[in-house]
Amino acid sequence: MVVGRGYHIALGREHAKRLFSLKEDQAILQFLEELKNSPEMKKSGRLLDTGAAWDPIHRCLTEGELDPAGGDFPLNHAILGGKQLHQGADYAAVLIRPDMTRFIADALAEVEEDDFRQKFMALNPASYQHPINEKEFMAVWLKMQDLKVFFEAAAENLEAVVFTAKYQA
Repeated sequence: MVVGRGYHIALGREHAKRLFSLKEDQAILQFLEELKNSPEMKKSGRLLDTGAAWDPIHRCLTEGELDPAGGDFPLNHAILGGKQLHQGADYAAVLIRPDMTRFIADALAEVEEDDFRQKFMALNPASYQHPINEKEFMAVWLKMQDLKVFFEAAAENLEAVVFTAKYQA
């Protein structure tokens, strides 16, 4: 599996309206690229670059695999669960509605480091083909903390969130 950088984007009302008006995959991807490259989005804290850590975070919040349908709500919606906006197999563009962000933020806030560590150390090396050690865990855990803060802010602002990443099985 090839995993690219993952991004969470908090959508204000105008950005959400524009995204919802787009129907073609290419137009959706182009709009998300514009948002990812926007200095205003970066400065405002409404863009979170999770790098490649989104992969193990999703696995640890669900059932250990990179399966959009895996796990239970609300934790499975933090990365790949939610409404799929892109129909291709090479790219994820997943929408989390504004009324769902509070549930996800609250569930993420309850994730404890020890439990998360146990899940990370138990990842299947056959499907998660990256180092599984304390150093890697700490890097992933730090991104998890960023994700908690990001979702809390999105929930407080009643914003929709889009997760996007390039990846290939």
